[in-house]
Amino acid sequence: MKNILVMGGTAFAGKALVRELLRQDCHVTVATRGQAKVDFEGSVEWVQFERTDLDSMVTAFSGNAYDVVFDQIGYCADDVADACEVFAGKIGHYVFTSSIAAYTTIHTGGMVETDLDLEVGWVPGRHSTGEIGYGEGKLQAEAYLEQMAPFPFATARIPIVLGADDPLNRLGWLVGRILDGAPIVIPPGCGVLGYIGIAEKGRFLTWLGLSGQEGTYNASSEPWLDPLEFTRKAGEILGVEPIVLAEGDEPDRMNWINSFDLTLDVSKARHAGFEFAEFDQWFPSVVKEAAALHTVSKED
Repeated sequence: MKNILVMGGTAFAGKALVRELLRQDCHVTVATRGQAKVDFEGSVEWVQFERTDLDSMVTAFSGNAYDVVFDQIGYCADDVADACEVFAGKIGHYVFTSSIAAYTTIHTGGMVETDLDLEVGWVPGRHSTGEIGYGEGKLQAEAYLEQMAPFPFATARIPIVLGADDPLNRLGWLVGRILDGAPIVIPPGCGVLGYIGIAEKGRFLTWLGLSGQEGTYNASSEPWLDPLEFTRKAGEILGVEPIVLAEGDEPDRMNWINSFDLTLDVSKARHAGFEFAEFDQWFPSVVKEAAALHTVSKED
């Protein structure tokens, strides 16, 4: 039985990862900042720590060894530098969750892992919150790992993640608008986007860690969709025709749109043996879950 540490496992993506690891019969320790715990179907150990405090990490993990560490909440080079210091010589593998946002300066579609140069330097002492953007922070974290990591590691570049309990409420907002007959503003000329389901993300990260893959891997389901196609598919599942407008008030505007394509080529993961589920295999279930939550919220 593999001994696994998940940093960040009580919300959205972290929960899906822990559930998949438990299905794979792993012994899982979840490290989080707060006191909140999740009732998983399996035995989970809990550790409280502060991810941005090196002393806290040393205290939390001193004397422990892990087969795999999953870092769900590292956002910049400083964060992974701390992880490298704390876990050097104590772990077999490290899986860092990055983002499609690392590619945003490229502004194109079908991006491959080598489109980003990880041999460039990072900017130490700068955190993503308020000082550098989310994508730049993730890219600098990746660059630090590539150049400095003292252990084997894999990086997962993740596109837009869809699930009913998304803290950003992207899918919930859209489903609610469709069910309530509210307008959804989608300007013409939006680019195609890549998506992954929350459970699919957990399955992919688990594969990276347990199979010992190394290097950077894109993740995405196919086909890729533009926001209008995405909205129409959601409406078909709900049995309601969405009210889509080309212009309108800002509160009615779909907020995860770009004027350029932002999609990931997953050939590398596929050639290594991982097959992503097709978009239509998981999208109906997350839409229906979001609809159920919306119904409950209206009743409350």
